[in-house]
Amino acid sequence: MSENPILENQVALITGASRGIGRAIADTLAGAGCNVAVTSRNQQECEAAAAEIAANHGVRTIGLRADVSRPESIRELFRHLGEWSGSRLDVLVCNAGYPMRPEIWNTPLHASPADRIQSWYTEVFGTDALGSVYCTFEALPLMKKRRSGKIVYISSTPALEGYQGGPYTMAKAAVLGLMRDVAREYGKDNIRANALALGNIQTPATFEQLDEASRESLAAEAPLRRWGTPGEVGKAALFLASDLSSFITGQVLVVDGGTVRR
Repeated sequence: MSENPILENQVALITGASRGIGRAIADTLAGAGCNVAVTSRNQQECEAAAAEIAANHGVRTIGLRADVSRPESIRELFRHLGEWSGSRLDVLVCNAGYPMRPEIWNTPLHASPADRIQSWYTEVFGTDALGSVYCTFEALPLMKKRRSGKIVYISSTPALEGYQGGPYTMAKAAVLGLMRDVAREYGKDNIRANALALGNIQTPATFEQLDEASRESLAAEAPLRRWGTPGEVGKAALFLASDLSSFITGQVLVVDGGTVRR
């Protein structure tokens, strides 16, 4: 059982949660007593993650396959979620993102292949931005009915300051625009929306693809002189998903060791 059950008996849906940052968020919320639905594109990985979380934290879990870039997949996801939770959803964490592809992330616009620009931008946007739209659209009726809900969007520091990988920057900036609109429109329904802007977080998708010199260089960017961990992102998500942040909505919490200061 949780030592600090601040989300006891609540229900959370975390997208992209079978591994990495999403998995850490699911673990952290479960550790606070929350029942969690784990989603990703791989059903086997979802079910394995859900089973392990249930065993570790003694909460109810379910693993559900979903592709956030496809609205019909999200409709089906929420149908299964409603059956499992009794149509209850207290927390939505929009974490699923387009896979980190170095050729997109490291290519400035002028150097982008002309025949790839459309696919690069629309595919990343479809997962990161529209995926958050589809999930929010399905979550809002459940939250409005109970007049309560917390939505946490996962963005990144390039959305605040820019970077050379335009498709990711643009998509993550769009997520912040969505968050602000949701916060403004649905505060009257006691639905709060906030975002995490992540810096260099140590995951297989980032850290393990770099050589030692690159790892050290990126760590040195932050005043704390290190990479962040998925567990630290989980703690920040828990803050926004709980009543610890009960009078906070429409805000961006930067989790990057102090690189971006504003």
